[in-house]
Amino acid sequence: MKMRDTITPDGTKDLIFEEYDNYVTVSQKITDLFVRQGYKGVLTPTLEYYDVFAKSAQYLPLDVMYKLVDEKGRLLVLCPDCTIPVARLVTTRLKDQKKPLRLYYHHNIYRMELDKRGKPIEVNQIGIELVGGVERKSDFEVVELASDCMKAIGEQQYRFELCHIGYFKAIMQSMDMEEDVKETIHRYIEQKNYAALTNILEPYKEQRAARALLQLPRLFGGMEVIEQAYTLFDENGAKESLDDLKRVYEYVQSFGEENQVMIDLGLVNQADYYTGIIFRGYLNGIGEPVLSGGRYDKLLGEFGEDSKAIGFGINVGLASKRISKQEDEKRKLIVCAKNESYAIKASKYQRQLREEGMIVINSVLDCMEDVIAYAKQEQIKEIHIVGDEVEVRKEEMI
Repeated sequence: MKMRDTITPDGTKDLIFEEYDNYVTVSQKITDLFVRQGYKGVLTPTLEYYDVFAKSAQYLPLDVMYKLVDEKGRLLVLCPDCTIPVARLVTTRLKDQKKPLRLYYHHNIYRMELDKRGKPIEVNQIGIELVGGVERKSDFEVVELASDCMKAIGEQQYRFELCHIGYFKAIMQSMDMEEDVKETIHRYIEQKNYAALTNILEPYKEQRAARALLQLPRLFGGMEVIEQAYTLFDENGAKESLDDLKRVYEYVQSFGEENQVMIDLGLVNQADYYTGIIFRGYLNGIGEPVLSGGRYDKLLGEFGEDSKAIGFGINVGLASKRISKQEDEKRKLIVCAKNESYAIKASKYQRQLREEGMIVINSVLDCMEDVIAYAKQEQIKEIHIVGDEVEVRKEEMI
């Protein structure tokens, strides 16, 4: 039997040195934004009862979950989603809290990606949920906060896409066709498969809704996209959805995001889950979304409490790949005692330097050649040797 005691499971990885530091940096930047806007932290368990997610099976496929059994034979899962446990929390321990509730979380999620080899099965996610409040005002707040997060991570090297799932739903509800055909159309639009979409809609080309569906994957751009969408289809709630989208788009643009914000009416993934505004954030050079979220007004009803809600999550692993590498402004140096009799003096000296804001590494090596080799490896440019006086060796002397 092959032993796997020196490797990690497929889809997981160890984080070392700069990778870990970048995770921490991203997490701290985002958490600071959340806290400054009044969001409060919650942490749900890594293990949840299977039943928590079985209630929401229409939103999250049950076959992607890692399942195990406890000592009483009850079925558990490794948490595959952050929003659903927060919904459980809101309707139980927080049910008597006055709304709106502003909550943030930082959690690992686990999903089996059966059809996407190489995709991580363990994802570190940080995000927020805003439960309650007036829909339009809540949309403004959360979309602005999501945009601020993208700016904090990628500065100006990002793209933010907006959609309103109500427009797609209005068109689909107007189509006279079988449900399995609608599901196929949904998939083709999500994939932006123009050829397949054209073929499947050919029998329905006389319907206005079908003509709108055919254009949906191409409706990407600025305000002109919304104006075009009005002319394509404005029935069955479509106009109202576009009105809402237009207001959110104008709001985001008002604080200087004109070049980063786009409309994408082909953004139709998880149409059953979302009920209103949806959005995604991309960093330049990364093909999959770093941030995704939207309005989901039906989810809390699955747990017995109807309440409006909107939120988003950020994939910390993806975000940390593009965090700007800024030179540490603090001086980094090594302090070593000349011999053991100077250990206390060297310790006090280190404390003094750290209080002045420097990064100070205590040398635990005896041989100066080893200290110098270590300094070169870690790209440290100063060694302070504490004896009766402090001798400073700088880069040119190392």
